[in-house]
Amino acid sequence: MDRQNAAAHEQWLRQIRRDLYIQFTVSCRACYEQMRVAVNDDGQVDAAKVHLWVEAAEAVSEAYRAMELEAPDPLVRLAELLRNVSAPDRSVVEAARAGGSLSLQHSLEEEQRLMRYYELVKRFVVECRESLQGEQPPGSFRPIGL
Repeated sequence: MDRQNAAAHEQWLRQIRRDLYIQFTVSCRACYEQMRVAVNDDGQVDAAKVHLWVEAAEAVSEAYRAMELEAPDPLVRLAELLRNVSAPDRSVVEAARAGGSLSLQHSLEEEQRLMRYYELVKRFVVECRESLQGEQPPGSFRPIGL
């Protein structure tokens, strides 16, 4: 009976985590789309799209708070990285307020940040899939190298 209860609890925990992972991933992908369109290839910043980016970053932060409570530590650390990269930096916010463009340097930094964010989201999805499909019990996840 104890083994059956443990298996049922593990399945319940896996479902909770699956739902959290989905919500966090959806939030990150929506944020990525806002990041991608807020600054064009010439470094021109669209203030309305930056506002939507800020809202999307807030949704990532909200989804992260749920991850903090239920996800294993290695995934929480990866989610925290994503949360920290989600919001627009000062140069984007200032350019949005001024209705201007980013310098070439800041434009290149934003492009690199966008690529890093995309790669982190992909990595997060892979790690989530592995954590849900693994044979290991929930308390024995391998560390994720960051």
